[in-house]
Amino acid sequence: MRFCRLESILCRLMTDLRAFGKEKGWCPYFLARHMVQFANVVVYSYQYLLDPKVAGIISKEMQRESVVVFDEAHNIDNVCIEALSVSVRKQTIEGATRNINKMAQEINRFKATDAGRLRAEYNRLVDGLAQRGDLPSKYILILSS
Repeated sequence: MRFCRLESILCRLMTDLRAFGKEKGWCPYFLARHMVQFANVVVYSYQYLLDPKVAGIISKEMQRESVVVFDEAHNIDNVCIEALSVSVRKQTIEGATRNINKMAQEINRFKATDAGRLRAEYNRLVDGLAQRGDLPSKYILILSS
């Protein structure tokens, strides 16, 4: 009984909205979107809140205290699961794995090359300090062992 009353109220509101939009030369859709910020109760499809693209546009305009009544929410659980799911093909994962392995090889090659260059530079620095006499003798013994 209440659903029929709500449905008739919504139909009347939509008819009024269309008539008002036509009278003023405004699009009823954009008029309804504008009116969301003043509404205490909003009835709309749950997809408007669940789809990040749409929610970012429409839902941010709602008052925090608004009551939202979802239309056609009988399959909302499936839509939530689907919205948070990702499908990845096996070839995509295999390609990503190959790329990661190539990157790991390059990183290891750079580490080996850079470690060798760093060790050589360090040895040149220590040798230079030792030849100038700026390096304490205890370090020369440690480094030469």
